[in-house]
This record gives sequence, structure tokens and C-alpha cells, in this order.
Amino acid sequence: MSTSYDLNLLRVLLTLLEERSVSRAAEKLCLSQSAVSKQLAKLRQQLNDPLFVRHAGGLSPTPRVRDLGPTLRQWLQTANQMIEAEGFEPSTSQRNFRCSVNETCFATLLPRFFGKLSRLAPGLKLDTHKLIAGSINSLQRGEYDFAILTRDNDQRAPNHLQAKHLPKQVRCLELYREDHVCLVRKGHPVLQQPWNLSTYLQQAHLSCECEVGEHWLLHTVLAEQGLHIENSTLTADFFAATMLCQSSDLVFTCTRSFAQEVVNTHQLVQLPLPVEMAPFSYLLAWPEHLEDDPAHRWLRQLILEHCPA
Repeated sequence: MSTSYDLNLLRVLLTLLEERSVSRAAEKLCLSQSAVSKQLAKLRQQLNDPLFVRHAGGLSPTPRVRDLGPTLRQWLQTANQMIEAEGFEPSTSQRNFRCSVNETCFATLLPRFFGKLSRLAPGLKLDTHKLIAGSINSLQRGEYDFAILTRDNDQRAPNHLQAKHLPKQVRCLELYREDHVCLVRKGHPVLQQPWNLSTYLQQAHLSCECEVGEHWLLHTVLAEQGLHIENSTLTADFFAATMLCQSSDLVFTCTRSFAQEVVNTHQLVQLPLPVEMAPFSYLLAWPEHLEDDPAHRWLRQLILEHCPA
């Protein structure tokens, strides 16, 4: 790239690539839509490329922009590190972090530190996105600054879902460990029966779409015993599952910390999971080029300090 491209133009280009919308990019950059459109027009002229194509859902990047994405992220990260070379001051930082987060953390972990983050670093932006199957690849490419994900410690889990098998280009630390429990509605007939594996398998169940897909370690453990869950109903997310569980006789198997949050606000009862599995880990992961970034280190420490006990 020519040295005539200033930081603002590069930041606009990267934000448009991430948001795929002029209005959302303008909001993130604290600019007017007109200002973003003018800078986009300038970039198109300088790069001699349309950069983005409009469609009903927003903007689609051209191959040129997709190829520039990793370079832009690295360049802007280096620029931020140069600006903060003498130390990071949370109260004046204008950094923007993008993270991909396991869905349960929106109820259990993020509320623990978001208030303090806003007070200590009011200008720092933290954009959160639901963790999906491709999030780790996006993290490696620098499209996210960090991810909060779950990984198994049980040796029966597939290698790629075990805590010890993250990609070499990704750094991580364990935030905490927990296990799974079951939720049923108050007044569920099963509450009048002995609660054991046989009773559990006789129920109709809820499951959620998540990073690992519909099937996870529980299904593997049951299959090893020649068992499986019948009548599983798939839903979009944990909060939808909570509402369906509350209004039906479906059983919802979820993380203990998530269950403890929703039993306080919904008509639900928590039961133990009658299947033996090792506790799993919540991990904080980030690309290796951010290992020594002072702002990133500060944010990692803030998150670590506010993890569930």
C-alpha cells in the first residue's frame, strides 16, 4: 500500500469489512454515514477497485478487500502497539476489540466484568459475537481479538474438542471449569419420580445449536453404553431453550452456571445430570500476535479476575 493511506482510511476499510454495512460501520467509528461513504469513495478511487458490492443484506467485499483483511488487521494492531508503547491507559483508550463468545457466557461471564470495563475504560469498545463452528479459524486470521470457548477434558471427546488441542497459532488460558446439569419446569411429572439415568433417558429433550453442532460428548458417552436420547427437539439458542423448557415437559441439559442464572428468573428446577463426565474448561483464546499487546493483556486480566468461582 502507498504511504499516502492514513490510519483513518484504513480503519474505515477494515470496519466496513467487519460490519458489511455503512450504517453499522459509521456507528462503530462514531462518524456520520455521509462521512463513511465519502471515505469509501476515496478508497475506491485510490485502490482502483469497487471494494464492496451492495445487496439486500448489506455489503459484500470484493476479492481484493478479502485479501487485504489480514494485512489491515496486522497493520492496525501494530499501529496501536506503537501508540501504546509507553503503556496502556484504560481511561483514555479508544481501542476496539472483537470477540467470539460461547453463548452461555452472555448470561454468566460477561455481566460480571462489563460494568467495571465501562467504568475503567469508557472509550474502549468490546464487540461480542456468538461463537460458531468457524470462530477459531477467524481468530487465527485475526478477525477476532479473542474468543471465549469451551473444551472437554474428558478423554472420550474428539481430539479437536479437547482443551489440549487448540491450534499452535492460538494462545489460551483456562478461566474456570464446570459441569452440566438438567433443567425441568416447576411441576414437571418427573419431579415425582426417582431421578436416575433410566428416568432421564425416558424424557423428551431439548438441544441447542452450538459451536460443536447438535451432538456433543454426552451423546458419545451414552452411545458407548448402547444408549441414546430420544425425541430431541433442536432450538436456536440457550435462551430460547429456557423458554421452551419452562412451558413444556422437555428436559434441557445445560451448563451449571447457566442453569443457576435462569432458575432465579424462570419457573425451572435444576437436577443433576445422571451421566459421569469430566468437568470441561472455559478457555480464553487469542491470536499469538496479541500476546504482548498491553491493552489486550489488561483486558485478559480483567476477564480472569471476574470468572465464576
